[in-house]
Amino acid sequence: MASELTIIGGCPTFDDNMPSSKYMEEIKKSAMRSERYGFSAMLVYSDHQQFDPWLAANCLMSSTKKISPLVAVQPLYAHPFTVAKLVASLSLVHDRPVHLNFISGGFPHDLEALCDETSHDRRYERVAEYGEIVRNLLSSGRPVSYRGANYQASGLHLRMAARLKPDCAPIFTISGSSPAGMAVARRLGARAIEYLRPVRDYDGKPRPEGTEHGTRLGIVSRAKAQDAWSVARSRYPDDELGREMREYYIRVSDSVWVKELGSEVTVPEGHPYWLGPYKNGHASCPFLVGSREDIARELIGYFKMGLRTFLLDDPPTDEDAFEIQSVFAMAEEAFASGISDNLPGQADEARL
Repeated sequence: MASELTIIGGCPTFDDNMPSSKYMEEIKKSAMRSERYGFSAMLVYSDHQQFDPWLAANCLMSSTKKISPLVAVQPLYAHPFTVAKLVASLSLVHDRPVHLNFISGGFPHDLEALCDETSHDRRYERVAEYGEIVRNLLSSGRPVSYRGANYQASGLHLRMAARLKPDCAPIFTISGSSPAGMAVARRLGARAIEYLRPVRDYDGKPRPEGTEHGTRLGIVSRAKAQDAWSVARSRYPDDELGREMREYYIRVSDSVWVKELGSEVTVPEGHPYWLGPYKNGHASCPFLVGSREDIARELIGYFKMGLRTFLLDDPPTDEDAFEIQSVFAMAEEAFASGISDNLPGQADEARL
């Protein structure tokens, strides 16, 4: 039997020209919308340009009743004890889980600014040790001793962790697009998040065993494919400067998923898979665009591959959030009933 679907939205990103008070309001508005339409969590970003993720997480939780933050954590930004203490503190205050998305790297210039020259695979080894200490501190309630190549601890004790309820246990996620990332996912019991190509490229093959799998997507859905494409192309237009910046980032990054999404993907006319927002620098993931049935069919393909966790680009309107809720409900019902090959409205509208 398939595990429960986990739908995770995205916290709005901070703009240098945006007043801080307005940004806090944007977080609240987005969090309430995501909760209203059934999302279980929201990814809170962490890089040199963003607000402190823990401040954003607290704002998100203070504005809602159930939804949890999925906080991006980078080993270079804080000691694992600090992260575990923040997770436990927020969970105790708000009586719900605080999930963690472990980041091994980041933007190349961010790493250069921190004088970090660690190689790709060694960064994953570092984040594995980091995650093990965080996990042990949160799960045992007892003193933790650890000896690794990157981190050591002797009797490190987070006493408040003993007060955490079982239903406040955090979900861990990490990029699983590289062999190193997949190995860390298995080691931490984390969900491996991949940036996938269209379902048809995988020939129905399930993802590797030994861990839970998820993917990162944007979704623009409407009753008619033509309307969805009209919204998508208006919202994410061609951008020459954005395209140049994306091409530069693909060249300088050592991220496996960045390289893979930068390669050519060929799909038939009218297929919902679209890399336009990624290639033009508007988003960091592929999109599915089309009618509800078209998108549900593609989602079912991912379900058949074993994916049950979906990190989604932040839906900018209530209509978009409603459409996302609708396509997942349609896909899940058809998948559970075994009627996925007989969905109405087979893709028959070409892209504009």
